[in-house]
Amino acid sequence: MTTVTRPGDDRRQRSALAGRMTTRTTRRGLLAVSTFAVAIPILAGCQAFGVNEQYGAEYADLGDMEASWDAARVPQLVPDDAKDIRIAYNTIDEGAMLAFTAEGGITADYCEPGAVEGEPAFEPGWWPEGELPGEGFTCGDWIVVQADDRFVVWD
Repeated sequence: MTTVTRPGDDRRQRSALAGRMTTRTTRRGLLAVSTFAVAIPILAGCQAFGVNEQYGAEYADLGDMEASWDAARVPQLVPDDAKDIRIAYNTIDEGAMLAFTAEGGITADYCEPGAVEGEPAFEPGWWPEGELPGEGFTCGDWIVVQADDRFVVWD
Protein backbone atom coordinates (compact mmCIF):
# COMPACT_ATOMS: atom_id res chain seq x y z
CA MET A 1 0.00 0.00 0.00
CA THR A 2 1.35 3.34 -0.99
CA THR A 3 0.75 6.33 1.25
CA VAL A 4 0.79 9.78 -0.21
CA THR A 5 1.96 12.51 2.15
CA ARG A 6 1.71 16.19 1.59
CA PRO A 7 3.82 18.82 3.30
CA GLY A 8 2.38 19.53 6.71
CA ASP A 9 0.50 16.22 6.95
CA ASP A 10 3.19 14.46 8.85
CA ARG A 11 3.24 15.25 12.57
CA ARG A 12 7.03 15.36 12.59
CA GLN A 13 7.04 17.92 9.80
CA ARG A 14 4.48 20.05 11.61
CA SER A 15 6.40 19.79 14.87
CA ALA A 16 9.67 20.78 13.21
CA LEU A 17 7.97 23.68 11.43
CA ALA A 18 6.40 24.89 14.69
CA GLY A 19 9.78 24.69 16.42
CA ARG A 20 11.42 26.83 13.75
CA MET A 21 8.60 29.38 13.92
CA THR A 22 8.83 29.54 17.71
CA THR A 23 12.58 30.09 17.50
CA ARG A 24 12.13 32.81 14.88
CA THR A 25 9.38 34.47 16.88
CA THR A 26 11.51 34.36 20.04
CA ARG A 27 14.50 35.82 18.20
CA ARG A 28 12.36 38.62 16.74
CA GLY A 29 10.88 39.37 20.16
CA LEU A 30 14.31 39.50 21.78
CA LEU A 31 15.59 41.71 18.98
CA ALA A 32 12.67 44.12 19.44
CA VAL A 33 13.11 44.27 23.21
CA SER A 34 16.86 44.82 22.99
CA THR A 35 16.37 47.50 20.31
CA PHE A 36 13.96 49.39 22.58
CA ALA A 37 16.29 48.96 25.57
CA VAL A 38 19.07 50.66 23.62
CA ALA A 39 16.90 53.20 21.77
CA ILE A 40 15.02 54.69 24.72
CA PRO A 41 18.06 56.26 26.43
CA ILE A 42 19.38 57.46 23.08
CA LEU A 43 16.05 59.00 22.09
CA ALA A 44 15.66 60.54 25.53
CA GLY A 45 18.95 62.30 24.91
CA CYS A 46 20.10 64.70 27.56
CA GLN A 47 17.31 63.78 29.93
CA ALA A 48 18.53 60.19 30.19
CA PHE A 49 21.90 61.38 31.40
CA GLY A 50 20.68 64.26 33.56
CA VAL A 51 22.19 66.97 31.36
CA ASN A 52 20.12 70.13 31.60
CA GLU A 53 21.28 72.67 29.07
CA GLN A 54 19.83 76.13 28.62
CA TYR A 55 18.92 77.31 25.15
CA GLY A 56 18.55 80.94 24.19
CA ALA A 57 18.10 83.01 21.06
CA GLU A 58 17.53 86.62 20.04
CA TYR A 59 15.42 87.93 17.18
CA ALA A 60 15.07 91.44 15.77
CA ASP A 61 11.29 91.18 15.44
CA LEU A 62 8.36 88.78 15.40
CA GLY A 63 8.79 88.07 11.67
CA ASP A 64 12.34 86.82 12.24
CA MET A 65 11.25 84.63 15.14
CA GLU A 66 8.34 83.16 13.18
CA ALA A 67 10.76 82.29 10.37
CA SER A 68 13.04 80.40 12.76
CA TRP A 69 12.83 76.95 14.29
CA ASP A 70 11.57 78.65 17.49
CA ALA A 71 8.34 79.59 15.69
CA ALA A 72 6.44 76.81 17.48
CA ARG A 73 7.38 78.37 20.83
CA VAL A 74 5.93 81.81 20.10
CA PRO A 75 2.84 82.29 22.28
CA GLN A 76 -0.06 84.14 20.65
CA LEU A 77 0.25 86.91 23.23
CA VAL A 78 3.36 88.29 21.49
CA PRO A 79 2.08 91.32 19.56
CA ASP A 80 2.83 91.93 15.89
CA ASP A 81 4.97 94.98 16.69
CA ALA A 82 7.25 93.06 19.09
CA LYS A 83 10.95 93.84 18.66
CA ASP A 84 14.21 92.78 20.28
CA ILE A 85 12.77 89.39 21.23
CA ARG A 86 14.71 87.03 23.46
CA ILE A 87 13.75 83.46 24.28
CA ALA A 88 15.18 80.96 26.75
CA TYR A 89 14.27 77.46 27.89
CA ASN A 90 15.94 74.41 29.38
CA THR A 91 16.29 71.05 27.67
CA ILE A 92 14.81 69.18 30.64
CA ASP A 93 13.02 71.55 32.99
CA GLU A 94 9.68 72.84 31.99
CA GLY A 95 9.35 76.52 31.48
CA ALA A 96 10.18 79.01 28.82
CA MET A 97 10.85 82.73 29.00
CA LEU A 98 10.52 85.57 26.55
CA ALA A 99 11.30 89.25 26.67
CA PHE A 100 10.43 91.86 24.05
CA THR A 101 9.56 95.49 23.48
CA ALA A 102 6.24 96.48 21.95
CA GLU A 103 4.88 99.98 21.55
CA GLY A 104 1.30 98.71 21.48
CA GLY A 105 1.72 96.61 24.63
CA ILE A 106 -0.09 93.35 25.22
CA THR A 107 -3.07 93.18 22.89
CA ALA A 108 -4.11 89.51 23.07
CA ASP A 109 -7.80 89.31 23.94
CA TYR A 110 -7.34 86.30 26.19
CA CYS A 111 -4.94 88.10 28.56
CA GLU A 112 -6.43 89.17 31.89
CA PRO A 113 -4.81 91.96 33.92
CA GLY A 114 -4.21 91.22 37.58
CA ALA A 115 -1.81 90.12 40.29
CA VAL A 116 1.13 88.01 39.20
CA GLU A 117 1.50 84.58 40.79
CA GLY A 118 4.45 82.25 40.48
CA GLU A 119 7.94 82.78 39.21
CA PRO A 120 10.08 81.56 36.33
CA ALA A 121 11.71 78.13 36.48
CA PHE A 122 15.18 79.67 35.97
CA GLU A 123 16.79 83.01 35.19
CA PRO A 124 18.50 83.55 31.87
CA GLY A 125 21.33 86.06 31.72
CA TRP A 126 19.08 88.79 30.29
CA TRP A 127 16.37 88.58 32.93
CA PRO A 128 15.62 91.96 34.60
CA GLU A 129 17.43 92.55 37.88
CA GLY A 130 15.52 93.05 41.10
CA GLU A 131 11.94 92.19 41.87
CA LEU A 132 9.38 92.03 39.12
CA PRO A 133 6.17 94.04 39.40
CA GLY A 134 3.34 92.38 41.32
CA GLU A 135 0.80 93.34 38.67
CA GLY A 136 0.74 92.11 35.09
CA PHE A 137 -1.28 89.79 32.89
CA THR A 138 -2.24 86.14 32.94
CA CYS A 139 -2.52 84.84 29.39
CA GLY A 140 -3.53 81.19 29.66
CA ASP A 141 -0.46 79.44 31.11
CA TRP A 142 1.74 82.49 30.51
CA ILE A 143 2.51 85.29 32.99
CA VAL A 144 3.41 88.73 31.59
CA VAL A 145 4.82 91.76 33.40
CA GLN A 146 6.32 94.98 32.19
CA ALA A 147 9.79 95.68 33.58
CA ASP A 148 11.11 99.04 32.43
CA ASP A 149 10.52 99.20 28.66
CA ARG A 150 10.34 95.41 28.15
CA PHE A 151 7.65 92.84 28.60
CA VAL A 152 8.90 89.67 30.28
CA VAL A 153 6.93 86.48 29.88
CA TRP A 154 7.19 83.01 31.43
CA ASP A 155 5.10 79.90 31.77
